[in-house]
Order: sequence, then structure tokens, then C-alpha cells
Amino acid sequence: MENNNQLNEQLDEVVNEEEKLNNEEVESVSLETNESEEVVEEKQEEPYVGKQVTTSIKYDFRTMKYFNMYNTVVKRKMPIWYLVMALIALAFAAYTIVTGVLESIKNPEVPYTMSLILGGVFVILAIYLGMQGFKFENLIDKTIANHFMTHKVAQQHIQIREDIITLIPVNKPEESFSYDWIQVTSIEEIDQFFFLYLGKSPLIIDKDPNAMVEGTYEEMLEIFREKAELKPYKKCDKRICKNPITFVHKEDLEMQEQALEVEHTEVEEEKTEE
Repeated sequence: MENNNQLNEQLDEVVNEEEKLNNEEVESVSLETNESEEVVEEKQEEPYVGKQVTTSIKYDFRTMKYFNMYNTVVKRKMPIWYLVMALIALAFAAYTIVTGVLESIKNPEVPYTMSLILGGVFVILAIYLGMQGFKFENLIDKTIANHFMTHKVAQQHIQIREDIITLIPVNKPEESFSYDWIQVTSIEEIDQFFFLYLGKSPLIIDKDPNAMVEGTYEEMLEIFREKAELKPYKKCDKRICKNPITFVHKEDLEMQEQALEVEHTEVEEEKTEE
């Protein structure tokens, strides 16, 4: 289905966006000196003295669901479009059936069976579209769950300063990548996350205070408040998700199983000692 493909593309885009950008080529600048030798002077960076915090983000079911619900339901109004299309399909159904019946009344030799069949098809389409609109969140849940059947949860540390934002992959910190704040075109906020848009691509910042790695949650909010005065800013206070998040990742199941095995081993050792 087209909408499923769009959601899958959004998931892949959000999870892999930083990795793609990390692979971009960076121009190198060569310093020309005398023909006989080249001298490269090392520049010593002055220590940064501004506000600086580091937070962590997991691109797990929770993060993906809130972003996709916000992006499709709040921004793009997808459920409303489904309902509008359902009404249009019903209108076509009514027009087709009524036109066929009237034509048959005028000319009894003209059957209206095909009009009824075509009208029935439009009715079925209208019911399908209406159900998709009313159960849109269930569709997103299913799509994200299918995504994580074949993908692992990615995790990054995000260092936020007043001048730059640096993405630091947890497993490959040497592949960190930085953005100037000038590249951020807008800041959007819900109760759970900040979305920093670089054009159409988002940087997702978790608002959970427990996600902080360095600095304080209040310092991070202070930086965002200052930047929100200089950028297009929007805050959504609506309840984004209605369905409870009960999805359990394979990694979490494996950790639980390992913890149970360790606990079982400790109990057996205690019994042996007794």
C-alpha cells in the first residue's frame, strides 16, 4: 500500500539520516608554501566557554512512533485526508447508482446492474478509506513493529552547544558529525521531543531528563529557548499518541533473558554452598 511505503521511507530516513550525512565528502584545504617544502601549522582551538550539554537518543519504537504520529497526523493531516477521500468515494457511489437507475427508468432496455456494481465498489472503497482514517495510529504501530523486526535500535549522543550540534554514534564516536545552528531551519516541540528540522530532515531530541549524559536538563531547555527566539518555532500541546506503547525490542528481550540466567545461576550457587 502506498501509505505503508511512505511510512517505511520515513522510518528509514529518520534512522539513517545522520549516517548518510556522515558519509558526505568534506572539502580539504591545502596550504601552499615554498617549492622546496610545505609547512602545516597546527591550530590550537580555544576551550569552549559557552553553554554545553550532551543528551542521548534511542531511535526505538517510542521515538519512531511519536515522530511519525506528529509528522503524519499533526503536520500532514493524513487521517483527515483519508476521511475526505472516503466522502468523495461515497459521493461517486451515490452519483453512479442514481444516474444508472434514472437512465434505466427513462429507457427500460438499459440495465442498471453495472451501475449498482460500480456503486458498490465505491462504497467498499469508502468504507476501507474511512477505517484507515479512524485507525491510522494502528497502521503506524504495525508499520513500525514490522520495521524493527529487521532493524536494530540505533543510539546516539547529541552534544548541544550555542554554536553547533554534534551527533556522536555510541558505537562509533570517531564518526561524529556537526551542524551549525544556522542550518536548522525550524524548531518544533511536543511534550516528549524537540524536532530540529534541517530542511525536511529532522534531528530528534529526547526531552526525557533521564536521557541527559552531560550537563542539566534545565541548561538544555535554556539553549532551546534562546534559539526558538531566532528560528521559526512551533509547539504542539495536543496528545499525539492514544494507544499505549507495549512493543518490546529483541535487544530488550535478550537482556531480560540474560538477567534471568544470571539470577538463576546465583540462586543455584547459593543452594550448592548451603
